[in-house]
Amino acid sequence: MGFIVGAIIVYQVLFTDVSEHLHEYATLRAMGYRNGFVSGIVLQQAGILAVLGFIPGLAVVYWLYGKAAAATNLPLHLTMERSLTVFALTLAMCAISGLLAVRKVRRLDPADVF
Repeated sequence: MGFIVGAIIVYQVLFTDVSEHLHEYATLRAMGYRNGFVSGIVLQQAGILAVLGFIPGLAVVYWLYGKAAAATNLPLHLTMERSLTVFALTLAMCAISGLLAVRKVRRLDPADVF
């Protein structure tokens, strides 16, 4: 459920950004840049959102693991494997959202915007 909610939030952020910068994307398309280049910009933004969201989330989870271990006297440890799995899922979630948000740019005709 968190994956879906996160994907929706990232999609909304990226879609809003794409909508606000539609003229810039149209200018790039009019200059001759292909869909792949313009899509790459949006996917880079999705990757940056994934990294910038994961880092503070990792710090919070590390703190919560410590609190939960102290409260329950259970040996709870945040493993590297678990962290990397969550990071991979975060990247996948943001990439899917980015691909959905980039649809508007792919259909963009520079003549319609100007």
